[in-house]
Amino acid sequence: MQPEGNSCLENLDISYDADNEVLVVNWEGEINSECIRNGYTLLMKRVQLLRPRKILLDFHNRLSIRRRDQRWVFSYVFPNILSTVGDNVFLAIVLPVELYHGLVTDINGDELMNGNDFLIIHHALYRAEAIRWLNDMEAIAARASYAGVSKGA
Repeated sequence: MQPEGNSCLENLDISYDADNEVLVVNWEGEINSECIRNGYTLLMKRVQLLRPRKILLDFHNRLSIRRRDQRWVFSYVFPNILSTVGDNVFLAIVLPVELYHGLVTDINGDELMNGNDFLIIHHALYRAEAIRWLNDMEAIAARASYAGVSKGA
């Protein structure tokens, strides 16, 4: 899904990888606060439609964003994703290593929980690594769920 009519979003692509059941967000270049909010609004529309448990944010070619915008994503977008999906969500972020530290500096973790559901974040340097992690996490969650059902039966 390529956004139309908004030049600040021309480097944003949101698609669904049906083979891996992953919502993929590829965002490149420089973006401002308005663009961030508009882009994440588009993402939330896809989350509401698909309710994905696995999300890949590929930002390896995106420039860093301002700290307040990053804080907004963690305090508003991620909790909304978690409550919309209504289950554990696995989120892999592809970032250059020099941008990762700034990503997690200000989070305390409360925004990544909703009742018994968690948004679990993994930093990856490469897209293939991120997809592997997402699929591994889904397999682990499925085994844990099966074990819990088996014991309760």
